[in-house]
Amino acid sequence: MELTFLGTSAGVPTRRRNVSALALRPRQSSNWLLFDCGEATQHQLLKTPLSLYRLQRIFITHLHGDHVYGLFGLLASRGMLMSEMPLEIYGPTGLQEMLQTVMRLSQLRLPYDLAVREVSAGESLAFGDYRIETIALHHSITCYGYVYTEADLPGRFDLEKARKLGIPEGPLFGRLQRGESITLPDGRRVENRDVLGAPRAGRRVLIGGDNDRPELFAPYRGADLMIHEATYLQKDFDRLPRKFMHTTARQLGIAAEKMAIKRLVATHFSPRYDNEKKMKAIEEEIRENYRGELTLASDLMRIGL
Repeated sequence: MELTFLGTSAGVPTRRRNVSALALRPRQSSNWLLFDCGEATQHQLLKTPLSLYRLQRIFITHLHGDHVYGLFGLLASRGMLMSEMPLEIYGPTGLQEMLQTVMRLSQLRLPYDLAVREVSAGESLAFGDYRIETIALHHSITCYGYVYTEADLPGRFDLEKARKLGIPEGPLFGRLQRGESITLPDGRRVENRDVLGAPRAGRRVLIGGDNDRPELFAPYRGADLMIHEATYLQKDFDRLPRKFMHTTARQLGIAAEKMAIKRLVATHFSPRYDNEKKMKAIEEEIRENYRGELTLASDLMRIGL
């Protein structure tokens, strides 16, 4: 699995950061998924190996502009490239009306099938080798987090056991490694469990939209990776005359520690922190409360899992 951060700024772009978008390429797949699509996301994609031809599904967390205004141009450009691969879009109520209105008024005609589905909290969407669950977050507008969970992997192949059973090396090894059972030339039946260890749990990634209660992800304690906003330092948030519904670095660190998150990536930073010194302060505030592996996202950063 590979993740590419296409935009990591909150609200408006800066010289170093675009607004929200995250690409996820599942394991052993050339297709990829997009979570949120802020303005100029398609420009960011031009700086990556990702191709609009292979974009398979889009998941929108909420309908604020910095998370969705890039969607219309991206769909149009994908059509101009004559991609015929169907595209699915998932998001909150209102997404379909927004898309239909823009497409109607701009007379946008797409050469590919576009399926839009409005989701609700608590849904579990199955897509073969992975599933995505929706979770209600707390923001000024309906907003969802997405929980990406891989299918369990077969246990590791035990070469010595296979040799002791007299299994000839070659294609039969591959079939067993894929979880199949086989029949040997001498008629003996070998079950995959005879040469495979215990199944390995698929990895789980928590993807947050805008949200001032990161503890809402608590049902997914112990997740392999959590990607969540850290929009403000606590001291700056406390001084705001109007409180926006976003998470502080302190809140995020405390929540991630309580949830035993294995790896945390903070993103969606206020433009006021667009320099190294201030970003260091965000990192320090999270680390004061969280002992796991921490990364502060930057535009075009790629991580593997």
